[in-house]
Amino acid sequence: MTLRNILLAGTALGAAALLAGPAFAASNTQSELNALKAQIEALQRKIDDVEIQQGNRIKTLEERKSDVEVSLSNGRPVFKTADGNFSFAITGRAHLDVGGYHMSDTDETQMILATGNSGLRGNANFRRARLGFNGTLAKDFKYNIEFNFGDSGTESNARIYEVALTYAGFKGTEIVVGATKPKMTLDDSTSSNDTTFIERATAVNLAITPAAGEARMTLGASHATDNFFGAAYYTMSSAAAGGGLDDYDASNVVGRLAYATSPKEGANFHIGVSGSHSFNLPGDAIRFRDRPELRIDGSRYIDANFAGTADTVSVYGPELAFNFGPFRAQGEYYRYEVSRIVGNDSTFDAWYLQASWIMTGEAYRYDMKKAAYSGVRPANPVTSGGMGAWEVAARYSQADLNDTSNGVFGGEQRIITLGLNWYVNNNIRFMLNYLDVDVDDRGAAQRDFGHQALALRTQFAF
Repeated sequence: MTLRNILLAGTALGAAALLAGPAFAASNTQSELNALKAQIEALQRKIDDVEIQQGNRIKTLEERKSDVEVSLSNGRPVFKTADGNFSFAITGRAHLDVGGYHMSDTDETQMILATGNSGLRGNANFRRARLGFNGTLAKDFKYNIEFNFGDSGTESNARIYEVALTYAGFKGTEIVVGATKPKMTLDDSTSSNDTTFIERATAVNLAITPAAGEARMTLGASHATDNFFGAAYYTMSSAAAGGGLDDYDASNVVGRLAYATSPKEGANFHIGVSGSHSFNLPGDAIRFRDRPELRIDGSRYIDANFAGTADTVSVYGPELAFNFGPFRAQGEYYRYEVSRIVGNDSTFDAWYLQASWIMTGEAYRYDMKKAAYSGVRPANPVTSGGMGAWEVAARYSQADLNDTSNGVFGGEQRIITLGLNWYVNNNIRFMLNYLDVDVDDRGAAQRDFGHQALALRTQFAF
């Protein structure tokens, strides 16, 4: 082999080696990629299997979890089924009042002669001590069972406050049956936990006397839209009334209409009207009377008693209110007409005006479902390091139960009330009220008297 051929052969072998190297490397890289891809696919299959297994386990745990959910909202225990069809809650409130009166000797003498009461005494008592249970049945039915273990002094024992069943299956409509409190008047439709003063105005207490108030045997309905509220009821006597069957023979119709311009926010004007008509009165009797807007002492100053002479009774009047931010004002006026079996018919009237301001800036809340105000919720409760909410209020009320031309000397009462309220949190409130009371022309001798009072309420509710 010549030198030339040897060089050519070497060159050819070198070129072949150079060309074969990359091809061999490429072949190995592809094999490694294929193997890695297979490993990734196998790992993905394992991950999918794990996810399926875990999903099945979670589903099994969800199926095995308790059918009852338990919560504690604002201190109120609530038990609810997972499907939301049934619920059970425990509610309670306690209003402890303590206070005293100042009355001159002359006024006390005149009051005793006019009313027969023995004189005012400072005291402490649980105005309300309620325990109740409420919730839903089959989603569309609501129930409420509540008992009151407290009242003014010792004048009543534990009794039914409400035992009622409500159907709420129609949007905005509630149909109620049982012993309950018909929504009549603005102030009485406001919860006792949310009233601005320790006691409601006399005009309202007189208005609900014939046909509404606590524990009335009731069949009725209410309907609310975004701005409108309407309610109508047929009522009998109170479930808490004592005595024979005749106590349950009363027949009454009660109605209320209200409109609110902006119930959710901004400047809100409320206008409404409430009324009732009572017939088939037990014993042909009706009695209008009230304490002087404080129940630490049980004495009643004004009293118009139609025993055995009343045929029918009608009560009606307008209600007005305005709220904007931390300011609120409201008032109500009512006429009371008694058609008599013996003697001429009698007509009386009563009214009040009140205003309040939350000094800490919280806005008043309005509830269209009852066309009334809800309680103040402090933005900075004491339990979170704040100072709670502080509110000042004033009210003037007047009631005239005199019809002297027909021999009715029930008296005329005027009361100025000043209030300071401290909302510690959503559950605790303290209320301080000062009252100046003046009564004229009470009794056949037309006696005049008055007093001043100072009272503090400690309130706890859940």
